[in-house]
Amino acid sequence: MNRGFNDFGEARRLLADAPCLSIRQPWAELILLERKKVELRQWSTQHRGWIWLHTGKTFDEANYGRFGFTSLFTGGFVGAFRLRDVVPLDRERWDMWRSTHLDLGDCPANVFGWVITSPLRLEKPMAAPGSRGLYRPDAELATRLLAQPFVGEFEAN
Repeated sequence: MNRGFNDFGEARRLLADAPCLSIRQPWAELILLERKKVELRQWSTQHRGWIWLHTGKTFDEANYGRFGFTSLFTGGFVGAFRLRDVVPLDRERWDMWRSTHLDLGDCPANVFGWVITSPLRLEKPMAAPGSRGLYRPDAELATRLLAQPFVGEFEAN
C-alpha cells in the first residue's frame, strides 16, 4: 500500500488546506488500490492538488461484489489522493478511459473525468460525517485528519 510514495511530509503540508470529497464504496477502495484512476462527476472544479477521501455511509450495492469485496469501511475518511486534472468527457475519451474508471457502460452525457494520482491510505479509517460536493473540513476535523498516519509513512527505509 502507498508503494513508491515517500514524500509524506510534502503531502501533509499540502493536505493541511485540502478539501474533501465523498465517494461511495467500492469506488473509494478501488481508488486506494490504484485500480480506479478516473472519477466521474457532473461538475468540474478549478481545484488541482490533494483531496481527502471520504466514504459515504451508503455503498454502490450493484458493484460491491463485482470486485470481490464483502465488507468495506463506510462513513468516514480512508485516505487522500492528488487530483491531477478535470477533463470533459466525450465518446472518444470515454472509450480510451473506460478501463481506468472501471465502467463497462456507454459514455455518460455531460460528465467530467477527474484524473486521480498518488492515492494514500490512512492506517486506520476515521469515522466522520461527509458532505456533498468538494467541501472544506472545519478546523477541528482538519487537525484530526492531519494527526492520522498513512500506511507506510513511518516505516524505516
